[in-house]
Amino acid sequence: MSVQVVEKVGDVKIYGNGQPGGKGAGLVRINECNIPTTHKLRTRVLSTIFFDRFIERIQQFGAEEITLIKSILEKVGDMPISVRSSATNEACLSPEGIGSVHAGENTSFMLPNNHPDFSVRLEQLKLAIYNIYLDFIKKQPADSSEKMAIVINPICGVTDQTYAGPIYYPMISGIANSFFPYALKSQNPDEGFARIAFGHGYATVFDDFPVISMATIKNPLPVQLLGEGQAFFYALDMTKNAGLRGEELETMRKLNIRFASYFNHKILGVAKNRITLEPLIKYDHYAFKSNLLKIMETISSRISSHYQIEFVFNIEKNQQPDTPGVFHVVQLTELPKLDFEKIRIPENVHHTYLSIKSLQGHGIKQGIKSVIVISPFIYSREMHDSVLKQITSLNREMKQRNENYIIIVPGRLGSKNRNWGIQLEYADLDNAVAIFEYGVDIEGRAEPIKEKDDMTGGIYGSHFLYMIQGGHDEEQKRLKTRMYGTQGTHFLTNLMGNNIIYGYIAPAQDKIDPWFFAPPNGEQPAYVLSFPKPVSIYADSANQQCVVIAENE
Repeated sequence: MSVQVVEKVGDVKIYGNGQPGGKGAGLVRINECNIPTTHKLRTRVLSTIFFDRFIERIQQFGAEEITLIKSILEKVGDMPISVRSSATNEACLSPEGIGSVHAGENTSFMLPNNHPDFSVRLEQLKLAIYNIYLDFIKKQPADSSEKMAIVINPICGVTDQTYAGPIYYPMISGIANSFFPYALKSQNPDEGFARIAFGHGYATVFDDFPVISMATIKNPLPVQLLGEGQAFFYALDMTKNAGLRGEELETMRKLNIRFASYFNHKILGVAKNRITLEPLIKYDHYAFKSNLLKIMETISSRISSHYQIEFVFNIEKNQQPDTPGVFHVVQLTELPKLDFEKIRIPENVHHTYLSIKSLQGHGIKQGIKSVIVISPFIYSREMHDSVLKQITSLNREMKQRNENYIIIVPGRLGSKNRNWGIQLEYADLDNAVAIFEYGVDIEGRAEPIKEKDDMTGGIYGSHFLYMIQGGHDEEQKRLKTRMYGTQGTHFLTNLMGNNIIYGYIAPAQDKIDPWFFAPPNGEQPAYVLSFPKPVSIYADSANQQCVVIAENE
């Protein structure tokens, strides 16, 4: 293989004449935007031609590939690096336009890259690429034509010597979306939203502890409405610098913020042993808010679709608050632009199965024959693994029949925290056209239960209900739901990007037919019901109304 190197704007190099994949194409696009308030990220992309050769060699690297990987590592030096999957089936511009969104479905690795022996560092990098390829191959159906590219970047951040050992992390990581579909009456949805965290970006795209939301970016709501702050953070363990088993988070650590240095606490705002990020959001210290807004405005002027970026932000140790920090945009995902046309919901119908007032997604889905139900009155955490397997199996069967379905679940679907609900990936239910969370915690209780350490304010389950903490009227309650919710995680990005109707059932307020909770097989928590006649879903996110109905003939 004669390796062709394609040089792109801003020190992006693509090796080989294959495709750069979703992340690779996004980073090329970001560098072409020439954003004035960001530093360009040095990027090396192994195009899909390397994946082709890996398959041809029966999952082995050839001498030429190893030589190239070695040369990349030599030029990077010994600073921490990210080795990220960049599959062709991720959201990106293609000859056919913007495809479906598949965020966070493939493995990536963060490497300390600090071992004194270069050969050990090289071996760890090779293992990272090998495991990304292998994981991707295992997930593909037999007839798949999708391929994998690899993106290698330095990680921009700070080294911290802690009682837990040496760690490395960006000061701030975040995601930001150009459009905020959950905006209140007083907000402009075109101002977008951001989900930001102290430490590594896993905190923003996973959903296992609360972080800070900004909605909207231009006019964020008062800090006191943003929650109590962040109690935990992700960091790269600098001692995990040799070997690799193939588990994505094996080089990472999740720590209490008390392990981070006092310096970081002080400049980022601290209250009750939690990082609040108040100086950055409220007072625009280090030009964080204003420059994030400039980044979004610049990209919006060059890209016609909606989009999501992932970014990191760092400042120097003795830097004054009136001087700008440094942004790096590490990923761009272009999203389909949804048309929020007026939805006329029929008044005279054969039967109404469900009517709710909290949802995301917009449009009409018709001809739905089946519903998968996970009973909130039978399910318990101990059943998690078996129920997850059932959902995955049922989704696979529905795909084979080319049949869409509705799913009703207790708690908070897709969360990494099993105390909040069922932990699954978007790919496990990607044939669903609508998902409805039943507003109870995992024990089947309809009221929020206070946690011992008050970390979340109560176990609410649903992405919508979780973290509502009172409010004098419905608008105030909805405002607080939006702020403490989890928009921006990989799971919700996939749902939003593919326009999956996603709603919350408030048991005491919404209408739901008890027929859903009549399992045909006794006390089994997961089951499939067939509607007597196909149903339609009318979802109007502009007016927050959604119904599942059997229409009159």
